[in-house]
Amino acid sequence: GKGSEEPAPHRRSGGDRGSGGGGSARMIEEVKGAPPLDCNIEGLTINSPRADKDPYMGADHMLEKVKEKMDDAKRNHRSSLKLRDWGRYKLYKSYDDLQRGHVARIKQINARHMEYVKNGEALPDNQVVGGVDRVHWRDLSVEDFVEKYQKPEIPVIITGLTDSWLAQKNWKLEELFSGKYRNCRLKVGEDDEGYSIRIKLKYFLNYMMHQKDDSPMYLFDCSFDEKETESELLRDYEVPKYFSDDLFNLISEKRRPPYRWFLIGPKRSGTSAHIDPLATSAWNALVYGRKRWLLTKPGTRKRHVKGYKLRRRGEDGEAATYFSYVVPRILEEEAKKEIRDLGIREVIQEPGEVIYVPGGWYHAVLNITHTVAVTQNFCARAQFLKIWRHVRKGRKKMAVKWLEALRIYQPDLHQAAVKANDEDGWDMEAIKSKKKKKKKKRKKRSRSSSQEERVSDSRIEHKRKDLLVESGSKRPKMDVQC
Repeated sequence: GKGSEEPAPHRRSGGDRGSGGGGSARMIEEVKGAPPLDCNIEGLTINSPRADKDPYMGADHMLEKVKEKMDDAKRNHRSSLKLRDWGRYKLYKSYDDLQRGHVARIKQINARHMEYVKNGEALPDNQVVGGVDRVHWRDLSVEDFVEKYQKPEIPVIITGLTDSWLAQKNWKLEELFSGKYRNCRLKVGEDDEGYSIRIKLKYFLNYMMHQKDDSPMYLFDCSFDEKETESELLRDYEVPKYFSDDLFNLISEKRRPPYRWFLIGPKRSGTSAHIDPLATSAWNALVYGRKRWLLTKPGTRKRHVKGYKLRRRGEDGEAATYFSYVVPRILEEEAKKEIRDLGIREVIQEPGEVIYVPGGWYHAVLNITHTVAVTQNFCARAQFLKIWRHVRKGRKKMAVKWLEALRIYQPDLHQAAVKANDEDGWDMEAIKSKKKKKKKKRKKRSRSSSQEERVSDSRIEHKRKDLLVESGSKRPKMDVQC
């Protein structure tokens, strides 16, 4: 996100920031099979024979043209932050060591978690950190997913879903560098007025490979389906069967809020802790790279999840500093409690895995390596009433259209929504009548303004004729130029 103010210079003292990252080498040795962070990009030959055809892909440094464009994007995206301060912590030097320790710890937690699941044993109560179920799609029917995860609102990672996707080939970094999408202008942020900042993909990828920012720019585009070339990204993946029952599909694309994003995240980029809008759930399919997730159960207080009181002077709220320094302090505080009430879960998402995040769960994400992913928010039948209550309050016009569509296509849910409105004392008719009044006012305003324009034009024409008569001249002929 954008920094609302420029952070003060960081003051570092011995042992200040290593909390949770110490002993990482020992932890790696203890966890058998814990791969190095960059294991998934072995074989990526940036200086391949094709490199001479593509200067952006073959460059062994950030090109001057790219630096110029990205510096301009940075100024607009975080106007309060000076360019030299984008790398003020020099996280790129210590990042791999810090995260390697965390990755090993999280893998250990999830290995224990899956042992309980496989043995059919109850998970331990009052844990500081829990894991996330990991299951192959062949072992999980849609009905089982709904009963086991969707209705009780429990996160899960599903493996094997992306194996047949065209994205497995088309979204590799080498292919993105030199393929059909390389000249597409995609969104990498917003300026202070909320306007999109767009950069050509080939420029962004050159920046990604060579940047040393603490929290790099993150390509996060939700309008890729609106343009001819970019829309071909839709052919590269498919919505997994577990999430295809999206009740927002009853609303036109124009009316529904943004709901799908194409993501390219440089190492150290990510998103800070947040809840998805309108209580919607989300799925995130990782095609390339590795992501670190932290989730907390619904009802957790924002200030506790974000660790506002645990931040030290100069630390911003960006994902890299949050995960590297604030999260270990949150875990230390949680360990001291008799009742651990945050319900924290951590997991590493591997290439090809899809994670399901139920509505209401705070979640933060860190790109441990360079990543390419796609994510969508959706409204499932199991969460309809909860989402309906958020939509009717936060998006009144959309609620009116949605309710009408439900009446036609999902009469049982229409009845449930009407009943919920009655129970809550929510008057949809009043919203409709306000909408009609506003529409009439707009029409009246438009009609009066057009009448004023006609009167004004008529007066100008009369004055012009009077002037012509007074001067004794004729109306000049107009030249038509083609």
